[in-house]
Amino acid sequence: MKVCILSLTCCAGCVSSLVNAGEDLFNLLLKDVEVVFSPTFMDIREIPRVDLAIIEGGVRTEADEELLREMRAKTDTLVALGICATHGGITSLGNVFDLKKLLKERTLKARRPTAGPVPLPELKDMMYPICTFVDVDFYIPGCPPMPPLIIKTLGSLIGEEKPERVKGVVCLECPREILPVKPGRLYGIYEREADPNICLLSQGFICLGSLTRRGCGAPCPRAGFTCFGCRGPPDNLLYRSGDLHEFLIKVTSHRTGNTNRGPW
Repeated sequence: MKVCILSLTCCAGCVSSLVNAGEDLFNLLLKDVEVVFSPTFMDIREIPRVDLAIIEGGVRTEADEELLREMRAKTDTLVALGICATHGGITSLGNVFDLKKLLKERTLKARRPTAGPVPLPELKDMMYPICTFVDVDFYIPGCPPMPPLIIKTLGSLIGEEKPERVKGVVCLECPREILPVKPGRLYGIYEREADPNICLLSQGFICLGSLTRRGCGAPCPRAGFTCFGCRGPPDNLLYRSGDLHEFLIKVTSHRTGNTNRGPW
């Protein structure tokens, strides 16, 4: 099987997570798998025809879209790896700013010591997930996805099996005890010390584990950080009609006893 790993606008954290799989990744590559294109790891400029394309990052530039469309045309199976590819990700926070005008005024006027203006790809109006422009066969959300989840999914695809669709919420993987208490207000994670054994939301911290798809192993709440929803909503919320943001506020307010519907 010939494989391509393509990075669009991103931090390369998802490919780093794949590499962090270590021996599991090595064993996967032994199964008649050849990575034939990956600008992160090899100096090959032309995209070849492949069986499986793994795409990290979202579409922020015209060049991103061109690469993505070319890759879709040259692969049988396309996988979106990481939250930037599946949902737009952290980089989509830039959508609230007029970055296009800022970059045109500041960055495009930058000059090399011995050359003219530095050419940069034309920016789109906002950051887009890759499914906006091409059909995606499988999604592996996360920021980044955990190595075991990546390996399990890619292993299924390489074995010509349909990957398991992970259901349920992060709370099911979290060892913290959920208590039927309502702290009355919400806290930022650094505002006060949290009990290491009690559900963060039960303590009033803004944790989105009850609204986020499981599969990561709950590393953030295990380490004392709140879940920020990087794997996106589970099936029962993904296909729910209505405003998901409004529903998120309703659920969190119910769990914490917080009636303030303004910004957290």
